[in-house]
Amino acid sequence: MQTDVKSKYATASGLLLPFRTRVKAFFFGAATSAAGTVGLYDTFSIAGTYARATTTATVTAVNHQLEVGDSVFLDWDLTDDFYQVVTVADANTFTVTVADSGAASGNVTVYNDVLVISTVSTGNDVFNIIPGEGILARNGVRIYLESSVPATVYYG
Repeated sequence: MQTDVKSKYATASGLLLPFRTRVKAFFFGAATSAAGTVGLYDTFSIAGTYARATTTATVTAVNHQLEVGDSVFLDWDLTDDFYQVVTVADANTFTVTVADSGAASGNVTVYNDVLVISTVSTGNDVFNIIPGEGILARNGVRIYLESSVPATVYYG
């Protein structure tokens, strides 16, 4: 039995754990206003650019290592959130579907190692224990919280 598991509580998005660790479990509280997306992703990022044409954003980020269907967290002038990769043109270019509004182009920070994504409703908490050794976050853990969702991450 592992005895060195610790926890970290968060009520806002951002850097949660700035070091290599394994996520052992997580708790996402019920949303206060509307259902929202919450999740954890590795702190490693790739700088890139994007060009938006209506509802498709083409992202250029050197050696992104993503495949069609992968989830990615994008921090940019459009809505920061998790997105699903729709197409992959090559090792440096992929597309995602976005809202038909916002800047037509700009800079983007790509977080390509998504650890956990969940949707939290106003009536339900989410608690998951991760079996085995847990999920490895090689560089640390960042958290994204929508709709005033509190979270506790168990790591070690």
